[in-house]
Amino acid sequence: MSSSGSLRAFVLAALVVVFGVGLPQGQIEGGSAQARERPNVVFILTDDLDAGSTSYMPELQSLMVDQGTTFENAFVTDPMCCPSRATFVRGQYSHNTGIRSNSPPLGGHEKFRGEGLDRSTVATWLDDAGYYTAYFGKYMNGYEDTKYVPPGWERWFGWLGNYYSPGGEYRLNENGSIEAYNRDRIHDTDLLKEKAVHFVRAQEEGDRPFFAYVATNAPHIPAYAAKRHEGMFDGRALPRAHSFDERIVFDKPGMVRRPELTSQEAQDLGDLYRKRLASLQSVDDMIGALIRTLKETDQLDNTYVIFASDNGYFLGQHRLTKKSLPYEEAIRIPFIVRGPGVPAQKIDHLVINNDLAPTVAQLAEVDPPGFVDGKSFVPLLLEKRPSPEEWRTGFMVEHFSPSYQALRTNDRTYIEWENGDRELYDLREDPEQLRSIYWTADRALLDDLETQLDALRRCSADKCRTAERK
Repeated sequence: MSSSGSLRAFVLAALVVVFGVGLPQGQIEGGSAQARERPNVVFILTDDLDAGSTSYMPELQSLMVDQGTTFENAFVTDPMCCPSRATFVRGQYSHNTGIRSNSPPLGGHEKFRGEGLDRSTVATWLDDAGYYTAYFGKYMNGYEDTKYVPPGWERWFGWLGNYYSPGGEYRLNENGSIEAYNRDRIHDTDLLKEKAVHFVRAQEEGDRPFFAYVATNAPHIPAYAAKRHEGMFDGRALPRAHSFDERIVFDKPGMVRRPELTSQEAQDLGDLYRKRLASLQSVDDMIGALIRTLKETDQLDNTYVIFASDNGYFLGQHRLTKKSLPYEEAIRIPFIVRGPGVPAQKIDHLVINNDLAPTVAQLAEVDPPGFVDGKSFVPLLLEKRPSPEEWRTGFMVEHFSPSYQALRTNDRTYIEWENGDRELYDLREDPEQLRSIYWTADRALLDDLETQLDALRRCSADKCRTAERK
């Protein structure tokens, strides 16, 4: 049996055993349990990538979107870098990781390590199960000037410091040794590409499956582009949907309302947008190089490649810039998977960053710890899958400063702000979230939303999964 066939049989069998999914007779091949091999997994995580900009990444489109499953409703549960990255590797909401910020005392690498959170992550689970694990790129915010290598990673190339590089110099912790590079000589994404490609190629004759985690800085501000891509999008206009520089914001809470964008601010956003697109081209090159290397080394048919971002980004929508707020532009992310048995499809199921770690664990035939809040989306990687309502009806978005909790369902967004402000949007009628209907909504509907959100803000482990299916 081919690797693709055996892995497809593994996924199908896993659905029956783990999820009780009924399958037509004959879809599980005889002897597959003995014949299958554990797959490799490559996870590529970008920084601050809005979902719309992926249309300017041709390798991503042809090698991932056209040949895999695109989750059109994929989100993060805390739209900030470090809290989201902690969730990706542990599968927990921020109120359970305790990582609520990018820096101490509420977050950052110091807290993540100090609380012992790095002693149980998707890396340690797979490492303990015999996987060869490797990390390339940005880790937790505040990871700098250290030779510390987190547990579970056998090969480590961790970015040190922030993304603002005086004089163009940047540094990596390479397996405990600090090495310096100059962006004028090699762009940071290109360096990560070289190291990740070398790692993948070296596994051609390996006797263990591998898990490679590649985390780029791009397109994070200041959106450094490789020299070959500079100016590539000059003249490209900044998209201006109805929510851009939103005209009426009286229904937004006071802490969100701000003056209309000035002409200079709009011009700066356009410049940043073009720089972001240019910076993404080296990420696109990396995707192409990794997939071609997997193919050249006969590993592609036995490898799942997953692409995502740690959060979205505002480019003038609702008069906002940056991230951290509970609106679609900040919480929605690109999330694409290709691999053996995964059909080319676009689906509407709600998938969250809490789900990444348990999914990778299931693909690796590893039982995740009981603290995990998310759930494996393996059932969604096949044409026969649960309906969106059976899968998940809602999830929570939470953030510390500004402080809020929000419920994002299949068709609504309900937000409770710490100061007492409330918002409700009907996403079927108002996908750009221009008109809050909280004050005119049916009281029974509000009671249902409040009840589900209250259950989620206090949930952990299986109680989160239960609360997400009201």
